[in-house]
Amino acid sequence: MKGLGPSLTPNLLLQFINNSGNVLLTLSADSPVPSAISSLLLELDVHLSPDRTSVTIDHFNYDIVSASEKHDVLLLPPPSALRKDVKGFFGADGLIAFPKAVAQELGSLSPLLTPIIRAPDTAYSYSPKEEAETVEEPFAVGSQISLVSSVQARNSARFTVLGSAEALENTWFDAKIKAQGGNEIETSNREFAKHLSGWTFMETGVVKVGKVEHHLSTILESGSQNGSLTQAGYLNPKIYRIKNDVVRVEVRYATMQMG
Repeated sequence: MKGLGPSLTPNLLLQFINNSGNVLLTLSADSPVPSAISSLLLELDVHLSPDRTSVTIDHFNYDIVSASEKHDVLLLPPPSALRKDVKGFFGADGLIAFPKAVAQELGSLSPLLTPIIRAPDTAYSYSPKEEAETVEEPFAVGSQISLVSSVQARNSARFTVLGSAEALENTWFDAKIKAQGGNEIETSNREFAKHLSGWTFMETGVVKVGKVEHHLSTILESGSQNGSLTQAGYLNPKIYRIKNDVVRVEVRYATMQMG
């Protein structure tokens, strides 16, 4: 934000989304969140810690190779589909590393706001400025914390918030990690980053209507086929009358896949 200057205001970013622009926003506990970003996220009902430098800690789900003392590199499995009847777009094998992640707390006002990855029940938001050994009133704890969140606007524009910018660094694409009681493995960050960016920038999960056909239901009942319907002018007529019987509509669609 500092490099882009004060002219990049929350209103301009919201206008970009309203014009069907897609945004992938990354945060890092190593850098205080600019007030303009906090204001933008509030417009989307995404809340950050007032401290602006808090980091997500988990004493049970951390990388013992790189965070044996601070426990600020969370190791989490890839997200599954929200429901059985909904396709999952962010699956991967293994574990994803989230170094220095900023906790997000999602409001309940917007039905367009969805958590992609929530923190484990043992995680909490911690301020490094806090000198006490225990945190009495953390900003958020457990599943209240969303580490990756998304908004799909009514115009289908997509806005994704990734709480760990470091998770997209090359270092973590090939890093060796080890959870407590587990074996040393390679992260799934590269695969997850591909899926997350692909969904955000509408390379996946987009339904395209390829063909629409409509006609009176009485036409096919008389034994006509689609070819003869077209020739006779019965297929896709420009107008229907109020007293016409039920109209049959056939819509063919396809979903986009990263190739």
